[in-house]
Amino acid sequence: MAELFSLRPAKDADKALLDAYCFAEGMDVLPDVEHVTVAQNASGEPVGFIRLARGSNGIWHVNPVVVYAPWRGYGVGRALTQWALEETGELRMVARGAAVGFYEALGFEACSWDEVDMSVTEQCDGCPMISECAPRPMKKRQPA
Repeated sequence: MAELFSLRPAKDADKALLDAYCFAEGMDVLPDVEHVTVAQNASGEPVGFIRLARGSNGIWHVNPVVVYAPWRGYGVGRALTQWALEETGELRMVARGAAVGFYEALGFEACSWDEVDMSVTEQCDGCPMISECAPRPMKKRQPA
């Protein structure tokens, strides 16, 4: 699928579009494009992205990964997640319930809430959509 898209660091000029993708998924806008990698189509337009946040424990967390709906099923989310894992060696996240199967197919496994940095989990606390979202903490370590 690499011929359909390529990965690159996000640019400030990408932020409005990435925020629109977040909004479409019911998420807050990104604070900035630091630690954001985009998948771009042949025209250079972002079709998905992953944002990484380093937890206070030093472990990188996915926060979030989003693929523009028409590009789902083309391996964009898989490529972004695999790239991030190769770069960091270990990833943790809070996956929305609907995405759990996707992450399990990539080898992620459920973990305890204690293993996910509070800067990530606090977004779930008090959220009125928590029962609909069914968040699950997950992790994966790159094989040695």
